[in-house]
Amino acid sequence: MEKMLAAVKVGPKQTELREFSLPQIPDDAGLLKVDVSGVCGTDVSTYSAPLHGGLFIMGHEIVGRIAKLGRAATLNWGLKEGDRVAVEGYRGCGHCESCISGYMGHCPSERALADRSADPRSETLPDFQPSRGGGFSQYLYLWPTTRFHKVPDHVPDKLAALAIPFGNGWQWAYSEGNVGPGKTVLIAGPGQQGLACAVASRQAGADQIIVTGLSCDAKRLEVAKRLGADHTINVETENLRERVLEFTHGRGVDVAIDVAAGSADTILPLIDSLKPRGILVVVAVQGNLPNFPLLTVSRKSLTVKGVVGHSYRAVELALQTIASGKYPLEEVATHQFGLKDVDAAIRAIARETTPDAIHATVAAWK
Repeated sequence: MEKMLAAVKVGPKQTELREFSLPQIPDDAGLLKVDVSGVCGTDVSTYSAPLHGGLFIMGHEIVGRIAKLGRAATLNWGLKEGDRVAVEGYRGCGHCESCISGYMGHCPSERALADRSADPRSETLPDFQPSRGGGFSQYLYLWPTTRFHKVPDHVPDKLAALAIPFGNGWQWAYSEGNVGPGKTVLIAGPGQQGLACAVASRQAGADQIIVTGLSCDAKRLEVAKRLGADHTINVETENLRERVLEFTHGRGVDVAIDVAAGSADTILPLIDSLKPRGILVVVAVQGNLPNFPLLTVSRKSLTVKGVVGHSYRAVELALQTIASGKYPLEEVATHQFGLKDVDAAIRAIARETTPDAIHATVAAWK
């Protein structure tokens, strides 16, 4: 029986390379031969967390080629063996309002479906179990509700793996923030998804893009400039409000996106920087803000949007942007690791070992 290798999370901050037999593929499912899987902030937090529901395989920014298809899956998906695709990590039901509208991450049953085969008492993984399979593996089980995006052959693997984080950028800046011609946008945080917001804003036609960061982000802020940001601000050495008013001739910004800390230290200055009727997009909130300035939000007629994940269309826009070659995205795709080095890849993105890493990929066959 054919075998595969996978990096299995066996505890907090620990994975092991293990061998499994390939899973059986039913009529309505498929199998992906993984080329690469990207490493994102979610992997960093998941890597550090205790095990819940038994051992499993991380990785959800996945690019590969269709290896096997059931007969019904071939008809349902419009794919054939050998097709190159980017795979979304969602496993929704496929027929609720959220799934049909393209926002599968909000499917009420998504987590239940993801966990349906996991035994919370299990501390072993003797056989490959589809419910515990992610992209840090040589093969990925494709659920009947899996969503695919075809990837042009000319796009390198490490750039194709940006489809999901850049899909988030399109979702948060364009779909939620309404960034476009005539708009000025302020992006707090020059990580992979903050840079994705900057690229999406530039591609959408924003008049002015401002990206902020810390002193340790100096190289990332340089990358932001090369990706299309008009201005960058080091919030540790410069006054954010003064610089924003200087860049916008005293008007403030139309849209502010927090992809940094999601705390009072980032959210409150962004609210202060918005012009009346502006939009605040908050990606990751680190708890409640006891002194949230609701009066200011009301008086300035601001819109506050909490966001998570992306729609199908946003990932399609991201892939179109990546495939266009208009932006030096090699400066975002900074590192690649082999399957045996998943721990090193995650630690690099966590900035524990490699401060200048922005986005890394794990190559399944290296």
